Amino acid sequence: MAAITWEAYFVIFVLITVFACLIKGFRTPEIIFFGGLIACWNATIISTDEAVSGFSNTGLLTVGVLNVVIKGVERSGAAARVCRRAFGSKTSFRMGMLRMQSLCYLISGFFNNTPIVALLIPITRDWARQRGFAPSHFLIPLSFAAIFGGTLTIIGTSTNLLVNGLLADAGFAQFGFFEPAYVGAPLGLFGIAYCVLLADRLLPVRGGLFRAARDRAQEMLTQVEVLEDFAYADQTLEAVCGKLNLPFSAVVKLRRPKVVARSRVPTEGQLQLSDMA
Repeated sequence: MAAITWEAYFVIFVLITVFACLIKGFRTPEIIFFGGLIACWNATIISTDEAVSGFSNTGLLTVGVLNVVIKGVERSGAAARVCRRAFGSKTSFRMGMLRMQSLCYLISGFFNNTPIVALLIPITRDWARQRGFAPSHFLIPLSFAAIFGGTLTIIGTSTNLLVNGLLADAGFAQFGFFEPAYVGAPLGLFGIAYCVLLADRLLPVRGGLFRAARDRAQEMLTQVEVLEDFAYADQTLEAVCGKLNLPFSAVVKLRRPKVVARSRVPTEGQLQLSDMA
């Protein structure tokens, strides 16, 4: 068996370093990957032509152009109006799920699915809340529908474009525009049907951190009233919190008869009878 060269060890080291930086979030992904590329180029493991060949890949250029198109559609506001009309204003949960996934499925076949998901997430979330549905039931199926749609055409996802470019560089016949759909279409339709029928049973009901805090406010807050026999009635609220080993920041507001301190809890002034905190 041939001995492993230093170049192989160096590439392994670069890969481990790149993955570690991605996990730690040391820099943005593009900077980390570009740093790995520069390291291999400086070590003469790859030539200059090989280092810059990826930037001229037709698949990469196509993805960049599609991202520009999606950004223009997003800023125009037309996408939001079309999507809300397509989702429907008086639909049931399953019909709304079917419409949402079908729209995302078809669009993702002709545009890169990552910006499609980024575009549809706020639209879908707001629509679900207006209809009284849990947004958590729709966001994961939305992502899946975009993945399914990306398997319909060559330009549906960056992976298809890159693989097609590698085939061309290797001298093999390239895929036809709709050739991935022979496998992707049946699997996509099955996946959409699965989400429509089972999403509300398998996915949790979550409305976000602030919405959950608002809905469960009574469970999270405690109201305390100052009575006649309270030992610290002549002291400030901040001093009382210190004596009771309570953080002053835990007090949301102080309610006094005919006076309510909502935006700012007073730190000065003595507690009075019937004060509620």
